[in-house]
Amino acid sequence: MKTREKLEELGIKPVKGQNFLNSDPTIKALVKAGETENEVVLEIGAGTGVITEKLAEKAEKVYALETDTKLYTHLKKKFEASNVKVLNKDFNEYEIPDEVTRCVSNLPFHIATDSIERLGKKQIQSSVIVQKELAEKILSEPGDNQYTETTIKTNYYFLPVKLRDVSSRSYHPEPEVTTSILKLYPNKDRHGVKKPETLFHVTKALFTNKRKKTRNAFVDARHILNISKDEAKKFRDQLPHSEKRPVQLEIRQLNEVAEAFKQEFPGSLK
Repeated sequence: MKTREKLEELGIKPVKGQNFLNSDPTIKALVKAGETENEVVLEIGAGTGVITEKLAEKAEKVYALETDTKLYTHLKKKFEASNVKVLNKDFNEYEIPDEVTRCVSNLPFHIATDSIERLGKKQIQSSVIVQKELAEKILSEPGDNQYTETTIKTNYYFLPVKLRDVSSRSYHPEPEVTTSILKLYPNKDRHGVKKPETLFHVTKALFTNKRKKTRNAFVDARHILNISKDEAKKFRDQLPHSEKRPVQLEIRQLNEVAEAFKQEFPGSLK
């Protein structure tokens, strides 16, 4: 049954932000990338269950999350006698079971960034569909306009690989954007970061003025860093890479700045 027909049967009229994947080739590509055989898989936003159904064929177990009550009821009935556990849960409020080893999801656009960060903290290998704009941000390089805090966080937790773009025609209703399939390999140890919370805090501060020189961005961000203007000015030239701009710095270099800051101002990080 086509997605449109299934939604009509269930009495569901998609609201803004609800875009249901209905392309078999895309679904197969996403699931194949997930490497789910004999794995415990998490799906965020199960929708009508078209991805869930494919996951259940090879996975040891599937946790399928869906917030829409009608869709949840449909999924609960559809997968009643199977290896799928359907949950009427918001992912942001859901505690990921330790047994989960994979995530395969057509991520809801509005929670994609936060979802990837949560998956990263748990180091769960993931195969996800996100907006192309977010994918490009994640895959951007130092110096690019799209190089942001999101780039830093995602690349700290994962080694991201883009598999392909997905046309808006692959959805019902069609979104106004193109999406991309990303494969995210857990790899947080590759940058030598010992205190990620320090890295993220300093990155957030510096990226408020990411195209200024690091020494100047540091002074401008003193309120975020919880230090005085005099302290910031006194220390700015001792910062590693002070003449470069934050947007030009790789994760290792940003971490060097963060470590220097922490050593000089250990009490500023609450």
